[in-house]
Amino acid sequence: MSTTLGGSTSASAALDGSDDPWALAKARFLSDLDSSERDLFNNATLANLYYTTSNSNRDDAEKSRVRAVATKLGPLVSAIESYGKALDTFAQIAPLYLSPIWGSIRVLLVLARSYGKFFERLVDTLGRIGDVLPRFRDYERIYS
Repeated sequence: MSTTLGGSTSASAALDGSDDPWALAKARFLSDLDSSERDLFNNATLANLYYTTSNSNRDDAEKSRVRAVATKLGPLVSAIESYGKALDTFAQIAPLYLSPIWGSIRVLLVLARSYGKFFERLVDTLGRIGDVLPRFRDYERIYS
């Protein structure tokens, strides 16, 4: 029994003695969903998932205060990181006073850099998915 990504397989397909692991797993998964979740699952396509994710990412980029602050602080974080080794040395001179302050700043710099990289990687991944989607449509046409 073959199924497509967005196709529907009823729970009875798993009960008719089919040994197809995909059909069994899909039927078991669908049996736990309510009707609205089942409709979402059955209507899901690669293009729908890509566009929904892209729209969510765009909305977050426009409305997220944290992302806006991280973008604006990017040059400052880079500039402070370039002086990091020198400030590490100064913190060792008077560790009682400077270490807690510089340590806190260092943690914030690492978090800001990691947060920015996360969104850059997310956008890159979405771009790569968008580049590959037409190929999957061709495969769908070929194998349908």
